[in-house]
Amino acid sequence: MSSAESISSSDSAAHPKDNPDGESIAEHETERQIEQAIAQLVEGDFQSKWDRTKRLDRQFVQWGDRPIPYLIDRLEDSTDPENQWFLVRALAQFDHPVVVEALAELLVTTTAEDLQLETIKALTQLGSSAIASLTHLLDPHQPLARRILAARTLARIRRSVTISPLLSIAADADPQLRAIAVEALGSFHDSRVTPVLLAALDDVSPVCIEAIRTLGRRADLLTTTDLIGSLQRCLYHPDEAIARESAVALGRLGGEAAVIALGESLTQPQPVAVKVAIVRALGWMDTPAAVAYLTHAFDCAVPVVMPAVQQEIARSLGQTRSATLKLQAAQPLLGWLQADNLANPTVEVGDRSKETDLSTYPSALALKQAVISSLARLSARPALDSLIPMLSDPDSRIRMHVLSALKQIDPKAAQTKIQQYVEDENTPPLRRQQVTESLSAW
Repeated sequence: MSSAESISSSDSAAHPKDNPDGESIAEHETERQIEQAIAQLVEGDFQSKWDRTKRLDRQFVQWGDRPIPYLIDRLEDSTDPENQWFLVRALAQFDHPVVVEALAELLVTTTAEDLQLETIKALTQLGSSAIASLTHLLDPHQPLARRILAARTLARIRRSVTISPLLSIAADADPQLRAIAVEALGSFHDSRVTPVLLAALDDVSPVCIEAIRTLGRRADLLTTTDLIGSLQRCLYHPDEAIARESAVALGRLGGEAAVIALGESLTQPQPVAVKVAIVRALGWMDTPAAVAYLTHAFDCAVPVVMPAVQQEIARSLGQTRSATLKLQAAQPLLGWLQADNLANPTVEVGDRSKETDLSTYPSALALKQAVISSLARLSARPALDSLIPMLSDPDSRIRMHVLSALKQIDPKAAQTKIQQYVEDENTPPLRRQQVTESLSAW
């Protein structure tokens, strides 16, 4: 039975028709007036609608529950968020289960933020009856689609009165319902919620991931729960998505224990994608211990640290924000650059047959670019002497990165050192030429 039929049926039971023909005429006239009032509610610009809304709201109330199906039909047919906003305000006056269900449907389908807020306000205004109606829709005997709709609506309301109904589905047979409950319950600092979140870490992947994300925002639990230990266990989960989310959560929680958990796992057997997430988490932390773990791992060889992970470490070190840590972060990058210069001496200009085509080795090129860019972000002045010879690098992309880095670190000092390098009698003539040519792009 539709909402309109349901309401019409209840009205008929409450008001028997002694005079069918007269009732029919009056019924049609009331319908016409209701439809006319709704049309006025959604016509014109915002100010016009706003000016009429109080008068029309009083009219709707005078008709009892009769306007409900007409308002819902117009709400469902409308695609204009502004019109829907006014229709929601009108429906908020009617404490009826079909109104709650219609508002719930709108809340989980619309993407308009103002409309979402107004819908939540309307459901909250309906109060305990709305929560009761939504709780009833969570009943296991209800269709799953309706239960999910009710759960999503309760999750959006974010009021303490929703804790109990959400707890009732936290262990439901359907994983989608469990995931919705876990995500929503995490926003409440309630003693009943913590065991549910911790238990969800052993649930199927979607539920476990929601629990990890939620716990990553619950630093308040660190003093009462072994939260770091629980998330560290998930860091070694065979499901990469769970392990990656655990790294993110530990990085968000921060603290010495979280740094140790992440740092130790960085040199343990882990998928590349997980190690990349760990590196980023340590980079966000920006502490001496976190930087120490990153610098140590940067110097580890394959297969402990794969090229993609080393490249991410270089980027993360370059994003070090603490002035006192920047020198520490730059050391392994500078060491790598110096070692690379010795292992791969730059080919002289004019001897193109010996040039190394780094495009054949994308990981090597990407790592060199990452190291150069990070040293620039760290304003590492000691890197100037190692960067200047790279102005004769056979790859134009590297030369452009070096020029940009020199300008960013200290342009005046760089120009002075370049001049000294060109004038140095120990600098090969062809290399001087290449460096001088590179300066044309300064």
